[in-house]
Amino acid sequence: MKLLIASLILMLSLSGCGAADPDAGAEQAPAEQAETVIGKGHREPVIPPRPMPAIVPDLPTGILVMIDNYDPARPQSGLDKADVVYEIIAEGGITRYMALFYTQAAAVIGPVRSARYYFVQLAKGMDLPYAHVGGAEDALAMIGNLRIKDINEISNAQKYFWQDPSRRRPHSTYTSTDKLVEAVTNKQYACKAPDLPPVATEFAGQALPDGQLELTYVSGRGGYQVQWIWDGELGEGGQYRRYINNKAQSTLDGAPMAADTIYIIAAQSKARNTDPVTSSVDIVGSGDALCIVDNKIIKGSWKKESAERPLIISDASNWPMTRKQGQLWIQVVDSLEAVSFGK
Repeated sequence: MKLLIASLILMLSLSGCGAADPDAGAEQAPAEQAETVIGKGHREPVIPPRPMPAIVPDLPTGILVMIDNYDPARPQSGLDKADVVYEIIAEGGITRYMALFYTQAAAVIGPVRSARYYFVQLAKGMDLPYAHVGGAEDALAMIGNLRIKDINEISNAQKYFWQDPSRRRPHSTYTSTDKLVEAVTNKQYACKAPDLPPVATEFAGQALPDGQLELTYVSGRGGYQVQWIWDGELGEGGQYRRYINNKAQSTLDGAPMAADTIYIIAAQSKARNTDPVTSSVDIVGSGDALCIVDNKIIKGSWKKESAERPLIISDASNWPMTRKQGQLWIQVVDSLEAVSFGK
């Protein structure tokens, strides 16, 4: 009888989304790898151990949320609490965000918007719950086919979202990490810590002139440029402050939108003949990448072998690209020709 009770307790502890393990979000130093002889006189490089501070996450699982970036949706809420923000062109020359929440809770997140198939492919590669409000037809079909851990305000999760009466639809839907964790628990989705890029404290690369970076998503009339400008007064020792078309960005509650590290990957995109005009982005594939950190420019590459496989960003030596502790933004552009540095 005692054995049966113990077995039942173990089964219950492994099912659903339980309480957060205090060590689940800890950033650990990778074990030092011994040199391995490949051939006469040739050895594999050794990865030195990196001391990394432990972080106890606020959430028991990573959760992805689609966030609006159309002008009526600004300023947004919750982006300053995300561990990673992905920015990709969506439609009409406007980008959309997918924010990953894990280490920090957010009482208000939004406005939440619809799914796009390339964001779904990213979500599948991370195997994390994916919150959104409806989506393009191909994205919704892909969510079903790939068996995404779906939290869709329109079809299966309305009670985990609310409407802000001061905002006009479709820029008025909001949620919180508390509500999304409740959704994960009630839907019995398995909890999973996100596989975040490794943290380092020293970086070698080309100097970033004036600590300034600009990405052009759309040029000419009605253009859309993202600027990142180093601000030594932000965060702990400085961060990159975010601007859109030369206007500093903050959240609705006044928190500056900033990043400690910026990854940029080049993935071919093009407009599709839809109404409204949406974009296709080849996020499954490979290409060039850059890392902006510590006022350095580090060259590398990216690959994503399939929807089921994760996005991997590597440096020129084909080791995983490192980052500073703190918030990471991943900017997806059509070509690295869209990126300029300095004034």
